[in-house]
Amino acid sequence: MKQNIQLFTSAIKMLVRDKTAFLMALIFPVVFVLAFAVFDVSFGAEGALTGVDYFDYVLPALLAIGLMNFAMVGTAASIARYRELQILKRIVATPLRPSSFITGQVGARVVLAAVQTGIIMIVGTLVGGNLGPSWPLLFVISTLGNLIFISLGFAIAGRVSTVDAANNTAGLMTTPLMFFSGSFFPIESMPGWLQPVADLLPLTPLIDSMRAIALQDAALADLSSEFALIGTWIVIGLALARMTFRFTEA
Repeated sequence: MKQNIQLFTSAIKMLVRDKTAFLMALIFPVVFVLAFAVFDVSFGAEGALTGVDYFDYVLPALLAIGLMNFAMVGTAASIARYRELQILKRIVATPLRPSSFITGQVGARVVLAAVQTGIIMIVGTLVGGNLGPSWPLLFVISTLGNLIFISLGFAIAGRVSTVDAANNTAGLMTTPLMFFSGSFFPIESMPGWLQPVADLLPLTPLIDSMRAIALQDAALADLSSEFALIGTWIVIGLALARMTFRFTEA
């Protein structure tokens, strides 16, 4: 336990020490929040969302996008950097268990992602956004979402050998997720053949659950289908990471 705590603390320090990457991970979603805050329009969706302010509609999605980028892109790039610097090979040659290293990395990213989520929520609220009375539940959902995208980040890092390759691969994956998961417009407005695919993307249940909590005051018990899909993607992400990730070679 003492070793795990030390690894967790070291992982936090290493992430924060990379000031450029760390600040970009925090600033990028905040800039998105400020940009969308200027849209003062009502969202003409059907049903319960009719008349919802567009910024209130998109703010939960910006939370999800922020943690996806921080978890997937950040994890893939950091682990690729450790590989370039031969840190992963050195870990194998020490008494340190690789599983302890991974646990420390995951724990550090979950904590820092919670900080990022809190910053986005504060900024979004200050510029007029409304996250509803059940906003603390958003931290629960964000933690589960982090497990998905951190696992996918490790899976990417297992197949690349450079930071540039990691950034490019992760960016190639996150960009379509950002636009086809109902972030900025309802999935129902997409072509009919694309909607079933969009419903199954890993970012979709995260956005849907956050949006339901913020706009409809949904409780965790109301989100069983979203939790089922999130849980499925956690299992898929862990399985992919287990199959692809290696300490000794990409």
